Amino acid sequence: MSGKKKTRARSVEAKDKQFQRIIKTGRELFLKHGPEGVSMRKLAKKLNMGQASLYTYISSKRELWFAILRNDFSKFELGMSEIMQAHKGSYKEVLEKIAQFYLEFAREDEKRYRMMFQIQAPQAERTGILEQQYDSKSIYYLSEVVQKAVDAGEIEEKDVGKLSFFIWGIVHGTVSVIQTEFFGDQEKIPEYGNIEEYHQFALEYIRKMLRDM
Repeated sequence: MSGKKKTRARSVEAKDKQFQRIIKTGRELFLKHGPEGVSMRKLAKKLNMGQASLYTYISSKRELWFAILRNDFSKFELGMSEIMQAHKGSYKEVLEKIAQFYLEFAREDEKRYRMMFQIQAPQAERTGILEQQYDSKSIYYLSEVVQKAVDAGEIEEKDVGKLSFFIWGIVHGTVSVIQTEFFGDQEKIPEYGNIEEYHQFALEYIRKMLRDM
């Protein structure tokens, strides 16, 4: 490799490393202060960067938000894709595994999950490039498995879109319930059980629901 190519490669690597640092720090600020409590000035100060330098990477607070979502959803969707590719059983079993993965992903980092699925992005007058390029594929992956289950005769329902969204709603709703005050920091609440107990309870009923379709 020539000297110019080496220099260019190092430059690209350094920029990517800095971009990942911006995403990591931006996520920390959003999760700690919420969308309204974060500014590009605050982020630049936290990163020990000039604002002008920061704007060469990210054009706005809203663009930062979508850069973070793109990063986190790529990990989430990679997990779904790996389940789909590795599993050899029925498509209903694939759906069960995806539901379990979804719940475990949410429990792994509750605040990250809230940012991905529940909190609205900061407002901006313009739609940036990162937002234009952003497209969460998780529901499409789920729909793909549901379609295969229908094609294989495992599920009788023909409206794949509505059924996929219904299954997603059940799993998403389960996560949202777990995040309420009923399942706070207390080790156990008799009426509802602890988080792990409810997690297993919900998974079992999701399995039953899928098997009965």
